[in-house]
Parts: sequence; structure tokens; C-alpha cells
Amino acid sequence: MRFRTTCGMVAASVAVLGLLGTVALVPAPSHANDESKRRSKSLRVAIMPIVNSSPELSATKIMDDVLREQLGEMPKERSVFLYPFDTEQRLTSMNELNRAYRLNEQWSKYGTIDSTAMAGLDSILLVDVVLFARVSEWENHRVPVIGAGSSHTTVGLSFACYDVRSMKRIWKKTPREQRFGQEIDPTSGAVNYDETGFIQNKRASDPPRYEAVAADLVRDAFKKFPEK
Repeated sequence: MRFRTTCGMVAASVAVLGLLGTVALVPAPSHANDESKRRSKSLRVAIMPIVNSSPELSATKIMDDVLREQLGEMPKERSVFLYPFDTEQRLTSMNELNRAYRLNEQWSKYGTIDSTAMAGLDSILLVDVVLFARVSEWENHRVPVIGAGSSHTTVGLSFACYDVRSMKRIWKKTPREQRFGQEIDPTSGAVNYDETGFIQNKRASDPPRYEAVAADLVRDAFKKFPEK
């Protein structure tokens, strides 16, 4: 009987040790897993008010409309955007618009961010990342006379996306295009011009529309967003 009792105690001890070993093998939760889960969800993006470095005042409004139209077509399970005008309105309502000015100034001048202005934006705007947008070039040229080449439009843009918590840049694009219109053929008879070659109908030599060029640039730049 004493031998059986001893054997039973040994067996119980072995079972307990085995259980403890199993427990010890369970991996501890990691911050990497938490980050992975956060990134697997739809990314909440606040677009800062657009920085317009061109002399064309209309560029800001056109770009706001282009971003709203093009990014609105992206799958919502991938990214959800707060557009520039909406970001500005929300910051204004909370008396925090100065943050946007400071962030835009430092990013547009130096390509870095003001960490003090960035801190807490995740709670204020309820977003994961902040997207900066700048118009670097915005001009067109209309050819007034026959044989002088093609009218053209140039659009240059800069985008950069920063994680609000880590304050690290996670994405960047600088798309640019100079798009030419169709050159007028003087032998076609489709366009009227005087003896100096001056085109009578200005619409005949219109350069490509800003909206069309900018929309194509944005669509291509954000095709894989937020992947590089």
C-alpha cells in the first residue's frame, strides 16, 4: 500500500511539471502583433490643408475636389479619408488649426514634421495617419499661332504620409507630368487663322485641363496606398 501511495505521488508530480512546461511554452503577447492587427484594419487618414506653392490660387480648390473624387473610389476596407477642407473645419472647431499651419510649414520647407504639433492628433482627429499634400507646379501654356508647337499643361505634386503615434514617414510620392495637347494641322482647314498665323478660335488651342492631369497623377500615385 505504501509503495502504491509513493507511485501515485510521483505520477502526480510529473503531471504537474508537465502542465507547467506546457504553460511556459505559451508565447507572451507581443507589441508587434498589436501593430499588425492595427494595420490590418482600415487605415484612417487625415489629409492636411493643401500647401499651394504655385502662383495659381485656383490650384487648392481643384486639388481638394480631385482628392475627394479619386480617393473616394478607393476600397473603404483599405483606407478611409478625412479630406483637406473637412480636416481644416474639424481643427478650427476645436481651436487647433494652428497645428496644421505648423505641420505644413515644417513639412513643406524641410520635409520633416513638428512633433509637438503632431502629438495628440490621433485623439483630436480620430485617425491613424496624417497625409500632407503640396502643389509644387501648376501652369499651362496656350500656343497662339499655327506652327508654334502644342499647348501644354504641367502639374507637379508632393505627398507624404506619417504615422501619428510613431511620427515616422510610411509613404511618399512626388508625381509630375507635362501633358501636351494635339498640335494643330494648318492644312486640315479645321481651324481659322489670319495671315500672321494667329489662331482665331482660342478653344482650338486649349491646353489639357488641370483637372484631368491632376486626377491621373493622384490615381496612379495612390494605386497601392499605403504600400510604397
